[in-house]
Amino acid sequence: MQIIAIQAMPSLQKEGLPYWIFWFMLLIILLLLLFIFLRDRGLRLRLSAFLAGARRRSVIFQLKFRLKRERQKKGNILKRLGEKGWDSDIHLDGAENIRASLAALVKRRDADQMDANNALAELERLHKRLEESQAQTGEKLGGLRAEKQPFDEKLIILKEQKRALKKPTEKEESQHQATPLEEELKYVLRRVDRFERSIKELEAEAKDRHHELVREIHYWERKKRKAQERIKEIEGHQEELYLSFGRILEKKKVGNLDLRGLYAEIDLVNNRIATLQHRIQSLGGG
Repeated sequence: MQIIAIQAMPSLQKEGLPYWIFWFMLLIILLLLLFIFLRDRGLRLRLSAFLAGARRRSVIFQLKFRLKRERQKKGNILKRLGEKGWDSDIHLDGAENIRASLAALVKRRDADQMDANNALAELERLHKRLEESQAQTGEKLGGLRAEKQPFDEKLIILKEQKRALKKPTEKEESQHQATPLEEELKYVLRRVDRFERSIKELEAEAKDRHHELVREIHYWERKKRKAQERIKEIEGHQEELYLSFGRILEKKKVGNLDLRGLYAEIDLVNNRIATLQHRIQSLGGG
């Protein structure tokens, strides 16, 4: 009996609701929700308003982004207009202070540009000197080493010959007189030592000269960098003044042929800006 009960337990555990009943109930629930949604007009309106608001906010965001770009375009055109007006030497009421400031900036920029050009010329001259100095030093060292090489080789041979000779006793060494081999060995050693001293002196001189030239190069590089930084700062101030001058020229509508094309570009941008602003306001975007 116990065996029969154990065998029957798995079949009992497998019994339950079929899966299709679960999906059928879920479908019924979804249909009920849809039915409620269709009958509840307020719910439909709230959902529609939420979706419409999201779309409106997205459209407003895109329009504001486009408006920002158009304003940036107009600012660039106004800078070009102001620069062109300055180059054309146009004088206007209310712009004399701007013109005076631009004139002062141009003088400062020219002076700094001259400093930068002088520094660049000095750097080119120093780099050329450095290359020439290194080449001359290399040539001289090569010559000295070439002259020294035969003595180095001779020294090796003489040392080998001396080691091959029988070592004298203490008594013979006390009465020993220098042989031609030893005399030649001393002479070669002196010549090798002289060459080595000359090479070391030349290398030390070259090192000092290299350090001196490098210091000068660093000095002129700093001067050039500072001049370029000042020029960049001046150009930033010039752009601000060109923008201010361009705004005045936009209001005055000066009848200058050189400015006609820029005025046309500004009119187009102004129309686009006005259109975008109107669309944003109509959507309640402020």
